Amino acid sequence: MDTELRLRKGALHWQYEKLREVQEALERDPVDIETIRKHAISNGGLVNNEMRKKAWPKMVGVSVCDISPYDDTALSSHKDRAQVQLDVNRCHRRLPKDMSEEERAEIQKQLVRVIVRLLAKHRGIHYYQGFHDIVVTFLLVLGEDLTFLIMSQLITCHINDFLDADMTRTKSIIAYISPLLALQCAELEEFITRSECAYYFSLSWLITWFGHVVEHPDLACRLVDLFLATHPLMPVYLSTAIILSRKSEVLSLECELSSVHGLLSRLPDDLNFEALIQKSTELFAQCPPVAVASKGRLNPRASTLVSSYPKFLQKTARQRPDSVLATLPKNQTLTWAQWGYMPLHSAPWAAGSVFVITIIFFCTLKHYGLLGVAAMWLRPSSWISTMTYIAPVAGSVFIASAMLWAVKHYSSHRL
Repeated sequence: MDTELRLRKGALHWQYEKLREVQEALERDPVDIETIRKHAISNGGLVNNEMRKKAWPKMVGVSVCDISPYDDTALSSHKDRAQVQLDVNRCHRRLPKDMSEEERAEIQKQLVRVIVRLLAKHRGIHYYQGFHDIVVTFLLVLGEDLTFLIMSQLITCHINDFLDADMTRTKSIIAYISPLLALQCAELEEFITRSECAYYFSLSWLITWFGHVVEHPDLACRLVDLFLATHPLMPVYLSTAIILSRKSEVLSLECELSSVHGLLSRLPDDLNFEALIQKSTELFAQCPPVAVASKGRLNPRASTLVSSYPKFLQKTARQRPDSVLATLPKNQTLTWAQWGYMPLHSAPWAAGSVFVITIIFFCTLKHYGLLGVAAMWLRPSSWISTMTYIAPVAGSVFIASAMLWAVKHYSSHRL
């Protein structure tokens, strides 16, 4: 009994320390996003939904201060609303068992609204069955408005390939599993290939972030901790870790399609997802996407999950804490006097950019602008010759102005 009590106290202390460090990272200016990601990946993730409500938005680069009112008058007539409603009506399994019927009905209404709002805002995307399994995980933790903001960001990076009109890019994501598995266990990969079992049994894992196949809401949230903190291909690495964990079961089967597909398409109830999460991060470190693509002769540019990730990292790298953003009027840009407040890691970039553009401008003006104007007065020439003098000056003015505006405006919310 004493040993059990000590273990409980130790677990509580570990959770308290993790929550304290994440909270401190959220309050730093700029937000310490790397510390948040580190804790989200580590054992236990972000611990509880209270902390997730604070951390998840920062992990994708949004803030509660970004919430704005919306007009829902056009939502009822959206072409996909009927299909969304049908899928949401079947999502009872994803809701907490202790939730009342009234609460379930309200959550389902919110879920439909969020999805249709996303489809209305991002007109280039196409709804797929299973999309609601991702959205509902965020909705249960964050509420309607923050869920909409987060999903708007994820649509541009982490799940963009799944929202196409066809499955071409989705197949390109599934194609990463085979070479990754071959790099880790050639015997297992060769066995599955000989059985003619394609890896489409993992489709529901990938396009729903495992939301369709996990039973407990807490586990779904734990997986979101991982996926938000890591590369968009992490669901592929987790899928591969699951297949590797079942190596002995697979190799004991007859090498034919129905047996292998039947086994791998069903997840056991006793899977240790915490161990699998750590295994998947190890796989990523050992076999990064570039190595996997090379092994499988895949084109990384075929997937926006891969190509858009660097831009996503840049967006989330410089954020101000919500406590600071709440004191600023919306869409406020920095005054020139406030530029001195910019953190050290941003100031050199801004100052350096302005300096370089200014030098280019003055050099261009000196060598082309003044001489060009004098030459035109003394010896008029053709229109083309005149433009060769004017264009560099006009271009320099435009570039300098755009750079100054971008640095000044962007710094107010993403330092």
